[in-house]
Formats: sequence, C-alpha cells, structure tokens
Amino acid sequence: MARYVILGNIGSDAGYWVLENGHLKHVGGWSVDSLREVQAGIAVLKAATQLRTPDLAHSIAGLVEKHLGSELAEHVGGAHTVVIA
Repeated sequence: MARYVILGNIGSDAGYWVLENGHLKHVGGWSVDSLREVQAGIAVLKAATQLRTPDLAHSIAGLVEKHLGSELAEHVGGAHTVVIA
C-alpha cells in the first residue's frame, strides 16, 4: 500500500495530511514542546552533514534517531520512512 505524507506549514502545530488509498486524512500536529525537540533534532542532523571526521556524522545521526525516532514514527503511523520537506 502506498502512503504519501503531505507536509503543510513546517514549524506549525497544525498537523499534516496523509493520502491513503485515494483518500486524504488529516493527522493532528505535534505539541509545542515536541515540535521544538523535533526541530532541534533536525537542525543537529543538518549540522552533522557538514562534519568531515569519519563516522562522526553517522554517530550523531544514530543518537538523534534513537531519541527522536519514536516521536517521528508516532506521527506517521509507525512507518519506517519519514520524509521531511
């Protein structure tokens, strides 16, 4: 089953839309505190991509995923792939 996540206004707690089986479904947004955590984690990942030390960016990504992965998965129904645009 194909599932498309349509993100709206990034940085908003308004939620997002999911296209499932030809039907749009609205999913509520994060709480303000959760949204801050996710935004900070994404900023850390972005900064880590600039690191040149071997395996350092990979280690940082692993830590961020360990702590924020469940938060992200909760908002996309436990899907294994999260696309952030």
